[in-house]
Amino acid sequence: MSSSFFMKITKRSWRLPKGVPSDVNRFLSEGRVSSLKWLLKYVKRRLFCFVFVEVLGLIPEKNNISSRHKRILWINLVAPSLGDSLMDLSSRVLLVDREVILLTHPKNAPLYENKDKWFAAVYSSPRLLVEKIGINAFDLVICDSFSPRVLIKKLYVAPLVEFCGVYGYVNGFEVHRTYFAFARMMELLSLRHISELVQPTISVPEKLNKCNSVDVCVAVGGEWSFRTYDHWLPVVRWLVDRGLSVTLIGSVNGLEKANVITGSVSSVRSTVGELSLSEVVDQIASCKAFIGADGGLWHIACAIPVPNVVLFADCQIFDECGIRVTRETANMVTETLYDDSAVSNIYYESVIAAFERLCARIDL
Repeated sequence: MSSSFFMKITKRSWRLPKGVPSDVNRFLSEGRVSSLKWLLKYVKRRLFCFVFVEVLGLIPEKNNISSRHKRILWINLVAPSLGDSLMDLSSRVLLVDREVILLTHPKNAPLYENKDKWFAAVYSSPRLLVEKIGINAFDLVICDSFSPRVLIKKLYVAPLVEFCGVYGYVNGFEVHRTYFAFARMMELLSLRHISELVQPTISVPEKLNKCNSVDVCVAVGGEWSFRTYDHWLPVVRWLVDRGLSVTLIGSVNGLEKANVITGSVSSVRSTVGELSLSEVVDQIASCKAFIGADGGLWHIACAIPVPNVVLFADCQIFDECGIRVTRETANMVTETLYDDSAVSNIYYESVIAAFERLCARIDL
């Protein structure tokens, strides 16, 4: 089967809004799109949506959010990672005049519960949502994708409510999720210009974002080896030698590295593996600068926002000219470093130099 034929039958799924960096050109040129795997993925999703949602539910897919869509349910379940959630939901700031309810993964719910300025309520259980709000209690449902696990939740909560999609039926290539989120929402709302900053956003108490009880938060550890940095010790020593206070943050996968650092630099405080997600957000919000590799904690820092240095590796996203880009946006106060294969290939001297450039920008 040719790529052109597959492109034709899946046209809505493959078209990207103009100017959104992605890896779609390489993905198509390598022929992966014409593989049996991707055809079956498309057919499964398209048939499920057509039979169980459009036919049995008698509800066709919409491609716009109109003025009559005042109460919206946003189902965000396709990518359970913290960073993907923050990027995918970043464009909710464009729905400020609507009542938006979020249904998301339990791991991500604490990012938005009780604090978020844009979500009127947050649920991680469809059953609880139905008990509290009822069935079909919305004007529109936004589905982050048309995968069966998302559409099943839509059928359970709002079977007779109109729906629209963010990513559509098929995705397999990398995309700059923040730029995509805003571009897609602008399409749905028929907006040509926006005044909002294009970046992830998270609500924190204003006093935390101003108290700056710590100079620098350093995120250690990581879920993926190519995004886990092995040379934090000399970076932390340099920071402390400059009279800066340093707190280490991260999950339990960073405990070994944190123990090595605190054992060598006694003034460094570590909360690695000790804090809940909400507490980690508060910790980052109270610092003046953040240093870490690409991952959920860096995305949180950007969303607060906290000025930062970030290390990237193997980021397959390219602009319209074929130039590689990484996951930051033009509105972020970020110094980026990149290696083709692993962040640990980046010299610690380069991290220090990037931090010095950041300090010059923020007067730290």
